[in-house]
Amino acid sequence: MRTELPNRLSMSASLELSNLPLRAVLRPAPVLSPEDTVARFVQATRFVAANELPVVESGRLVGVASLADAVELLAIPGDEDREIALRRPLSSLMRPAEAVARTGSSSAEIGKLCAQRGINAVPVVDEDGYCLGIVRAVDLLLPEAPVCKPGLVGGMATPFGVYLTNGSLQAGAGNLALVASGALMGLLILLTIKCLSMGMWAVHICSHLPYYPVFDVEYDPPAGHPMLGIATVAARVVVFAVFLLLLKMTRVAGYHGAEHQTVHALERGEPLTMDVVRRMPRAHPRCGTNLLAAGVIFFSLDRAFGYLPVLNQAEPVLAALATLVTWRQVGAFLQERFTTRPATDRQIQSGIDAATELLEKYRQSEPSRPRLFRRIWCMGLLQTMVGSVLLVGAVILVEWIVSGQPNI
Repeated sequence: MRTELPNRLSMSASLELSNLPLRAVLRPAPVLSPEDTVARFVQATRFVAANELPVVESGRLVGVASLADAVELLAIPGDEDREIALRRPLSSLMRPAEAVARTGSSSAEIGKLCAQRGINAVPVVDEDGYCLGIVRAVDLLLPEAPVCKPGLVGGMATPFGVYLTNGSLQAGAGNLALVASGALMGLLILLTIKCLSMGMWAVHICSHLPYYPVFDVEYDPPAGHPMLGIATVAARVVVFAVFLLLLKMTRVAGYHGAEHQTVHALERGEPLTMDVVRRMPRAHPRCGTNLLAAGVIFFSLDRAFGYLPVLNQAEPVLAALATLVTWRQVGAFLQERFTTRPATDRQIQSGIDAATELLEKYRQSEPSRPRLFRRIWCMGLLQTMVGSVLLVGAVILVEWIVSGQPNI
């Protein structure tokens, strides 16, 4: 039976190719080093539609390996000798790249290289010789076929929408929204500590029991009072729980869920539509909630074990083991129950808009390696820290004006 292929010949291929951004056809290449075996290179060609693959050293292009050269090993008569040849280092097979494209090259220029040299893949390098990937001739012949998307996407929830980044590009909510998110987190923490401290003081007044500032983060119980120490650790876990409850009541929790669902859809290559994104899971393995859970588990157990005479010599080891066993499960539980909640249509649309913007920026951007500071900035942590510092500074200023002495 003859299979009918889509008729694409009616398209103006030259027109589409001339307008096609390099990012749209740039594909990641298997990381092959000169010390790898020839067999590993042959195995890599099974999964990449290219007969030539770049060979890199410390990320920089040092040559290419061709499947045509590896096929010649089939002429070796003995299976054992052929196996020995396949175990040789790839450096024995590689040769200098016949054609190399730069980040400023156009898709049309790379297409001409492929046609003139008769090659089906061209490595792309930046100004430092760092290999960013390959462009395949088949993707240039059918330019509408490649799916152009960032390899890894992260994000944050803000009070004003979803923020997404791939480490070099930013989309969705802006930097001021990230600052506002940090200010909100700082406000929730201060409210939690203040309310619990006032509640503890009220219990002290009404019951005439001794007052212990267990909710004060700087409070350290006196030696010889293990139960008071355990109570202090428990109180800080309560602070954490109350903070999570307050967080869940804010709109940020909904945007947080929408952010995770959008990232899941992006990573799976799913359509960015309301019905598809909505059925994605709200928990994500790379969420910062997991790291927060790990920190709370480790430091709480380490502190609690330190108050117990039987365990106070091995508390870091025991706390670390308990953290390694439980932190992912606890993090996923916290995401599902506290740090996210079912998103509204408006919140999911915010995630879809941010993802669409990121994909378009990625498609139109010139291929490059994000620098360290750019990565840190795009993570959004600096902006949220600024927001928290500004909030704390404002509280100190208000207390200074009201009482003449700041007291946080």
